Amino acid sequence: MRVCLYSFVLFLYRGLIRFAALFQTKAALMNEGQNQVWAGLEPHFKTNGKPVAWFHTASMGEFEQGRPIIESYKKENPDHFILVTFFSPSGYEVRKNYVGADYVSYLPLDGYFNSARFLDLVKPSLAVFVKYEFWHYYLTGLKKRGVPTILVSAIFRPNQVFFTWYGGFYRRLLDCFTHLFVQDQASADLLQRSNVTVAGDTRFDRVLDTLRNPVSWDLLTSFLDNQEFMVVGSAWQADMEVLIPLINSKKYPFKWVIAPHEIHPEELKSWEEQIELPVAYSQGPAREKADVLFVNEVGRLANLYRGASFAYIGGAFGDGLHNTLEAAVFGPTVFFGNKNYSKFKEARDLIELGLAFPVASTEELDQAMRVIYDVDDVFVNKQVQSRAFVQLQAGATERINQFVRNLAIDGRK
Repeated sequence: MRVCLYSFVLFLYRGLIRFAALFQTKAALMNEGQNQVWAGLEPHFKTNGKPVAWFHTASMGEFEQGRPIIESYKKENPDHFILVTFFSPSGYEVRKNYVGADYVSYLPLDGYFNSARFLDLVKPSLAVFVKYEFWHYYLTGLKKRGVPTILVSAIFRPNQVFFTWYGGFYRRLLDCFTHLFVQDQASADLLQRSNVTVAGDTRFDRVLDTLRNPVSWDLLTSFLDNQEFMVVGSAWQADMEVLIPLINSKKYPFKWVIAPHEIHPEELKSWEEQIELPVAYSQGPAREKADVLFVNEVGRLANLYRGASFAYIGGAFGDGLHNTLEAAVFGPTVFFGNKNYSKFKEARDLIELGLAFPVASTEELDQAMRVIYDVDDVFVNKQVQSRAFVQLQAGATERINQFVRNLAIDGRK
């Protein structure tokens, strides 16, 4: 009965995507991707004789968590075929040309026939799911075929469906995993399974890799002109309502680098009109002596924080805080909205250490920044502590790699 209901919901979801594609860009991209998915997959796998390591991530955030594992696996197994799949267009559209994979694709929507067709075509020797992906037909199909299947960077909470009286359908999906690597002990305690390891969060390894491998950007260097700057990452409208009055106050001799969560020209134009300082765009006409740079292109954010004095991370006034670790590894004190951040352990830890501050208003943000900015010793110490916090949490990738090495992945069957 539960499987029938699940299949019906998937059927409705596919119909909703087709309908929404008529007027919504993201849905249109997803619909187009699903329509073309088999035409892309089949030429790559009909004649492939290499062992296939399949890595599946929902979207961009999960991809960044899985990326250290993908790249270390590729380095140790250069003769294997690396397949990366995405559920969401926000991940696929940004990383469809990712050089660390032999092929990047949308995942065909879950279903009995789709999953069987995919698994019979790809013939994965290893399947790695990142954080939050529990597709019934894919997972049961992998188990039936005896494919080693691991979940990495997972985090579980008591209010999730797995731990409810009606969650048996989803609890059984956990039995399909050969091993589960979770971020914290609380998740392991909830699962109470022998095939669970507390490995930590691979994002710490990912941001350390970004720190160690600087990417130069001449446009940003020219804009900053050796001046102090503050980065606003993944900004939403609610975040800008707090930030714009502070920018206009001119209390800090900063340059401002602002990367929106999503690039909507009308929204950026509205922000520009409210800001009383000269504004430039990374994709747009050159403008001399601008004090604010809107980064209206994707793929830049992780490298923007290098050298920043402060960072503000968006999302907490809405559905949830975005990635604070991308900023913290470079040392700036981090600020974000005071609402939806508590489910992110790294945010809670940074607050406890005095390295991040949730704020409710422009006034609170100004007060928190002023205390740090006015005292040189405090400013420098927080930078050192922030970097150390990230370095101490690293190592999840190697713990997972050790397990994968012992699987002795063989060729296609």
